[in-house]
Amino acid sequence: MRLVFTWIQWCWKGTQARVLVEKYWFTLLEMWTEFRKIIASWSDLWKQLKEIIDAWFQVPWDLWIKVMEEAINSNLDKKNIIFDAFVRNNWNKEIFDRILPDYRVVFFNLPLEQAKERLLWRVYDPETQETFPTWTIVNPKTWNKLIKRGDDKDVASILKRIQEYEEKTLPVLKLQEQEGRVIEVNANQTIENVTKELVSKLWL
Repeated sequence: MRLVFTWIQWCWKGTQARVLVEKYWFTLLEMWTEFRKIIASWSDLWKQLKEIIDAWFQVPWDLWIKVMEEAINSNLDKKNIIFDAFVRNNWNKEIFDRILPDYRVVFFNLPLEQAKERLLWRVYDPETQETFPTWTIVNPKTWNKLIKRGDDKDVASILKRIQEYEEKTLPVLKLQEQEGRVIEVNANQTIENVTKELVSKLWL
């Protein structure tokens, strides 16, 4: 089962991914984690990325494509896998359509107003990138102090990110719905109830 988890941050998709990893033997791939792995790999792709980053240039889209392709191809042997934050625009979708034509999309449907409220009230561990409610002081697994993300600092920053999802990710999701790939889960409920609905719809 090849699953792509999608929608706005803090719709519980990261939490639900960890549940599937811990209870149902899934492998989780997160885009930024894979990017950091390549940066640390000393490969030819790493050298190209390092030169661009050291020069303070933006990573061009053709290198992002190589990063995605490497992350996908290196995990094709896995039976059950979750790709988190991989498909956010048209060229992301094109890569998955070509390499993994049997993938399914899990859409954690959360109203954008609710997403805005949740994003305003979250903190994260800068080492693991895990997010937590704002009242949490440290990550219970690493004991790292949690901080506010720069892109969650105010309403204007959050609205900008929500707008990007509406303009880039939502059209892709509609195409995937037309292709019959999408499994929709109501994310506007407790974490426990989201898990129950997800497991039921995946027939786990």
